[in-house]
Formats: sequence, C-alpha cells, structure tokens
Amino acid sequence: MTEIIHSKKLFYKEWAYKIRLKMPTGYNQYIRKLLTYVKDSTVESKMKSLMKSIRYEGRQNGPYPFEFTDAQLDAMYDFIFYCRKENLRQNARINEYWRIITVYCNDKRYVKDICDKFDAIVESAEMPASDEELEIMQEKKNTTIVDRLPYNKYRYACSLDYWSSRDNICPSFAKWSKPYGKRIKISSRWGYGSGNFAFSKFWVEDEKLLNMIKLFLGTHITKVETYKLRAELEN
Repeated sequence: MTEIIHSKKLFYKEWAYKIRLKMPTGYNQYIRKLLTYVKDSTVESKMKSLMKSIRYEGRQNGPYPFEFTDAQLDAMYDFIFYCRKENLRQNARINEYWRIITVYCNDKRYVKDICDKFDAIVESAEMPASDEELEIMQEKKNTTIVDRLPYNKYRYACSLDYWSSRDNICPSFAKWSKPYGKRIKISSRWGYGSGNFAFSKFWVEDEKLLNMIKLFLGTHITKVETYKLRAELEN
C-alpha cells in the first residue's frame, strides 16, 4: 500500500505532487531514455530485452543484485508506456537516482493513476494535506507548512549571502542580537582569519523582530522562509 505523506511546500517551487517509485533495476538513466524514443515498437523491444536480462541475471546470480518479483517487472514495463502515453516527459518532472524514479506533477490525476496502476513499484506519494494548503503553497512559495515550528518556536528562517563574512556582518549581527536572547537563534559558526567568524542562517521568533533585523542586515539577507503551523490552518 502506498505511503501518503503530507508535503510542506511545493517541490522545486513548482510541483504540488511527488510520487516515488522503486524499480527492479538500477538502470534508471536507461529507463528515462526510453521516454525519448519516437516509436513505441523501439521501446517495447528495448524493454523486453532489459527484462530478459534482469531475469537471466537473477537466475544466474540470485537476486539481481536485489530481490524482485514478476509483478514489479510488469509494473515497470507498463509504467514506461503510461509515461509515454501521458507525455510525462513534458507534463511533469522525472528524476532518477539508481533504482529510484521520482515523478513531480501538478495534476492529481497522475498521482491516482500511478499509485493505483503501478502499486508494485510505488513507495510513496507526497501532497498537500488540503486544498487550502495547496493554495498557500502556490501563492507564497517561500512558506513552509509544518506540524512543529523549528525548535518549537521560530516563525522565520533567514539565509545570508556568502559574502557577508567578508564584511564582518556576522560578528556585528551576533553582537546586535544579544539583547534579544532566544528570540533569535544563529546556526553553527565557522571561524576564519583572526578571531572572525561567519554563519549562513538564523531563525527569528516573530515578525516585529524580523522587520528590525531586515533594517540592520538589508541586502545581506538573501531569503526569508516563513513557517505556518498546519494545526492553525485547520482551526
């Protein structure tokens, strides 16, 4: 049965849904290549050759190099032709890493189709918990929906540009932030030169303080991520 995971934000700031599949082969670059051929007959021939090779290696060497079932091989075969029929190479994003194929899409129909038809190779599907969450993710792409705030208290995370360390802005900000105590949390620091140090990220408890920090750091802040509690959206 497919594991359903509630996502926190859009994938790659674009895709609402993610389906993770585990193939009975590690030749996933080869599988992606199959989506580019013009003729289905060419794909069919190459898929049958691949499946024959997997079965042969399995008989000769035991698991190939891992266990697989005929149902998984059949699902892999059908999945390739489904991707071609639905033109997922254009209508979705497909990533591969060894045995793992990941499909990112914005059409929920693809999620249902893939999970229902290829259950033998589908591991998980990630999606927003509700239409409201999806709307927030699409409208505010630097917003992350969470069940628990970072360190149980921080509403914002700020990233600093790489060159901040050259301007000694990190030591200056660390000194400036001391009176605010735990309302600001600075990430791990690294030292350089004579007593200087830098860091790339910090968390802020509330918007009022965040606005003060923006005045102090200005363009040294490259990104502000906002965290919204899922429980607050449900109420």
